[in-house]
Amino acid sequence: MRTGPGVALGGGRYRLLRRIAVGGMGEVWEANDDALQRPVAVKVLRAEFAGDGGFLERFRTEARNSAALSHPNIAALFDYGEQDGSAYLVMELVVGEPLSDLLEREPVLDPRRLLPVLAQTARGLHAAHLAGVVHRDVKPGNILLARSGKVKITDFGVSLAADQKTMTATGMVMGTAQYLSPEQAVGRAATPLSDLYSLGVVAYEALAGKRPFTGPTAVDIAVAHVNDPVPPLPTTVERRLAALVLRLLSKEPAERPASGEELAGMFDRLVPQTPPSGVPVLVTRPQRPRDEFARPRREEQAPAPAAAAPPSYPPSRRGRGTARPEPAPGTRRAAARAAAPPPSPVLGAVRDAGQNLRRLRLPLVILVLVLVALLGAALADRVVGAQGPAGATSTVRATGVTATDQYPRADAPGGMITGERRDARAHTDPAGRDPGHLPVPRSTEVKDA
Repeated sequence: MRTGPGVALGGGRYRLLRRIAVGGMGEVWEANDDALQRPVAVKVLRAEFAGDGGFLERFRTEARNSAALSHPNIAALFDYGEQDGSAYLVMELVVGEPLSDLLEREPVLDPRRLLPVLAQTARGLHAAHLAGVVHRDVKPGNILLARSGKVKITDFGVSLAADQKTMTATGMVMGTAQYLSPEQAVGRAATPLSDLYSLGVVAYEALAGKRPFTGPTAVDIAVAHVNDPVPPLPTTVERRLAALVLRLLSKEPAERPASGEELAGMFDRLVPQTPPSGVPVLVTRPQRPRDEFARPRREEQAPAPAAAAPPSYPPSRRGRGTARPEPAPGTRRAAARAAAPPPSPVLGAVRDAGQNLRRLRLPLVILVLVLVALLGAALADRVVGAQGPAGATSTVRATGVTATDQYPRADAPGGMITGERRDARAHTDPAGRDPGHLPVPRSTEVKDA
């Protein structure tokens, strides 16, 4: 069967778009299900194996085994078909990448990232084991990592004969021999504990950056799995995690964890978590700027008292106008001030004007009071002057009584001062002034009469 972009399978229902992976006996394509209008993954038997009854039976076995599984950590099987002497599987399309691609970029993974992947894989394997299916080819290439963090296991139903065939055919399936359990290597039947051994090899590789057993050929690697001791993990790996990985790689299946569910719980308990008491936070005293006038030098040399809790009330208005000390370099406040945008010149001018206005507040109040006092005095003089008679001969005293009121004129009843003038030629003033203007008092006799 010919494959390529645009080729339709299943009577024109599944249209191939692009090839995303190549395996030992099949190609995986991204396709579109035109009937349901959804993206799918289609695994097609390679052209060189078309018509081979053994490979066709292997595809049928994988389809039956995958159809019996339903678990969040297992890629779902949608359909199976045969066309032109070949076969194809229609599966769930996982948007992400296989674990093998991640290990190529990052050979060593942090346990915080690796342990959730291993736990999900163990749970998916446990669901398959409960359904009577043994994966038989657990490796990073068959562990898909979705963008959401979900793990999906693919390629179920690989038989023992198929595994041995890929080992002898160089380059057909990369890494199959490196993850083979000892019992499979000696020809015994694979069991669920064989899948756990292969998962232990995956964990070892992700923690150490290399596989535990290598060799020039696939046969040499299989013999190493059977006879050679497991090399120790780096000392940087946490002790309990290293002990669990070595237990998974035990030569005897009975020494490994009993099930995938038990193994998943062990991985969960090893995930680094925040302790119940919380993470201690180191708090240092703030370094205040030195002020020589604020405290004596002897107090500065004395030991500092215990730091008290900061006040919960806001600072006073008097302290708001004072200049704040610059934060020490390297602190968060200094970094935030350095990252802050420069202040606007308009805002700076407004702020300076407000500060100058606050400084001139008291002098302005005094000046306004003086002006009000002066205006009040002037207004009072104007009002009092307007109340007196026009052309009066005397000014108003502080008591409000005029001179004519105290000394009435002669023509007035009871008057004492006359308005008559003496003869200027008969009398002269000793000082030389004109005596005509001086009033001449009457004689005593006249007044007495």
